[in-house]
Amino acid sequence: MKKIVSLLLVVSIITTMGLNLFALENTEIMKESKLKDTVSSYLPIHKEMVKSTTGHYPDDIVVKKLTDLAGTELELIETGKSGYYIFDPVSGQYIEFSPNAPSPYLNEFGEIKYFGPKSYYVKNDKTFSHTIIEEQKNISEERLFLLQDNFDIMMEESRKNKDYDVLSLMNNTKFEKSALTDTFSTRSYQDIYVPAPSYIWDAAYPANLGESCGYVAACLVLQYWNRRNPSAGVVPSQFLDSSGQLKTTGYTLQDHLLSYGYSESSYGWTIRNVLNDYCDEFNVSATASYSFGKIGVNSQILDGRPVILFGKVPDVQYDHEPIINHAVTAYGIRYGTYVNRYIVHYGWSGYEQVYLGENTWIGGIGTNTRFVLD
Repeated sequence: MKKIVSLLLVVSIITTMGLNLFALENTEIMKESKLKDTVSSYLPIHKEMVKSTTGHYPDDIVVKKLTDLAGTELELIETGKSGYYIFDPVSGQYIEFSPNAPSPYLNEFGEIKYFGPKSYYVKNDKTFSHTIIEEQKNISEERLFLLQDNFDIMMEESRKNKDYDVLSLMNNTKFEKSALTDTFSTRSYQDIYVPAPSYIWDAAYPANLGESCGYVAACLVLQYWNRRNPSAGVVPSQFLDSSGQLKTTGYTLQDHLLSYGYSESSYGWTIRNVLNDYCDEFNVSATASYSFGKIGVNSQILDGRPVILFGKVPDVQYDHEPIINHAVTAYGIRYGTYVNRYIVHYGWSGYEQVYLGENTWIGGIGTNTRFVLD
């Protein structure tokens, strides 16, 4: 008890001095804007989670409180310049994490809002801005409320799958080191990837134009097959640089896919049509198809084919297009004890390997697009 009181006293003194960080044992670093946000009751659990995904305990650890507009509270764990984990204390799930990607809220210590994967906002005065998408700036709280209903659905679905091991640890008044270590060291999971997954996570690709993530994902899938099966001629040389990677400047493959005249904001059937038009034009022997929800996704990945997943969200920028779609490229599955996860590429630099729970998607997975070489 004396140790706890002493620690709280140190925290109080340092916070009064206006410093942003304080040291804990084992070089843990907690950086927060408010005292009540600085200490996570579940820090030992978070450390074991990080070790289970990286093989070692984090040298630095930052815990921040994430909220939405309805009072939901989650914890964001940052492990230096790379690595982040978003934890739901109700389900015991890490609903989104990556051991390699930078936190979407890195160096942000204000009022930070989370509405599911790829929906990361920070409050600036009276408006909100997306932490990654440059076009989404100065969004009013009223517009941001459009995301809340979808996020509520996502959380309801996500919380149907509880991590009972973690919940059991959380219910203990003491975190015994042996119990923590045993729980995470004995947890079984299996990562299954499509063949040569590095063709996706190491790929060069044209930048997302704001709402063109479906087209970025299509580029990733086409180039994946071009590298995996060079004789199929999936991507013509006009879209490749001297090293065989996709061009990222000038007239790119993404520009050409957009030239077919479909909307920049895409759905599963939009990219299905784009890919089939592309195959017809360049005589690629392949077929694209789409389905609603997760239908066919797992079987495609297990058969060695990446799949494009779409999650529909309200457009917080414009009234004329009330719904837009976030798209990611799924190229692996992590089978776990309680929760299965898709391993996905966000189409953003640095976010090539993110783990999402099967039900962790804004409003649920709306549609998916599959691409099969004949």
